[in-house]
Amino acid sequence: MGNKTIDKHHLHRLLTAAVGLPILGMIIAIGPGWLLLALVLLVTAGGLLELSRLLLAGTKAWLRILTWSMGLLLPLATYWKGLFGLTVATVAVVFVALAVHLFVYAKQEQVLPSLGAMVFSQLYIPFLISHVLLLFRVPSGRYWILLLFFVVFICDTGAYYVGHRLGRHKLWPAVSPGKTVEGAIGGLLSSVAISVLVGTLLPLDVATVGFLLALGFVLALVGQAGDLMESMLKRVSQVKDAGGILPGHGGLLDRLDSLIFAFPVMYYAVVFFT
Repeated sequence: MGNKTIDKHHLHRLLTAAVGLPILGMIIAIGPGWLLLALVLLVTAGGLLELSRLLLAGTKAWLRILTWSMGLLLPLATYWKGLFGLTVATVAVVFVALAVHLFVYAKQEQVLPSLGAMVFSQLYIPFLISHVLLLFRVPSGRYWILLLFFVVFICDTGAYYVGHRLGRHKLWPAVSPGKTVEGAIGGLLSSVAISVLVGTLLPLDVATVGFLLALGFVLALVGQAGDLMESMLKRVSQVKDAGGILPGHGGLLDRLDSLIFAFPVMYYAVVFFT
């Protein structure tokens, strides 16, 4: 009976997805570019706040505010000037981080951990997420983004249900005890199948079946790698969830983890192979 009963956590997870996914789909499919930018800025801000609690908890408040503020420049620069804007903004925020630690923290023992956490925060959240804005600019960009979300979310769903039903062998117990090899395989197969199915239904004339198969496979791998990365960050910080803003899913980082690496992979795959 326990397997047939939807627990409270599971119900919250389903309700959050039922409300959030249609809104997200409408923004991507028919919304103007500035609305996608606003969503990216909101997610970047929330993600950086959660990440700062994990990595920058012991630093000064103004340094956390600076990290948060600089991170918002990357999506803005990307929306304005594309890849060139993202590159310049990334170099600029890294330079500022170096300068701050050189002139303000040079005599303190925590300079390297603080500098590393600040730079990592910029690269992990705003830099990677900004690639969805680059993807929006390519031909049929809206449809590529929709395909990406379909593949990654189905991978998460497949891994979740297959892992709970059939999971026997731990995937990486030291980092994420709940994840199983069976779940990872289920997520991978689900991703490949949905990539071909949705990719052929969307108006993506340049997408061959072979490309869609490979894309689903690679996105599943990087999505699960992103999930494990975030699990490692939480384990190091000794927290269960990065936040609690999304009922049933934890924080923004708990929902973004599978997408973070998928954004740049999808963008460069489309640019170089289609």
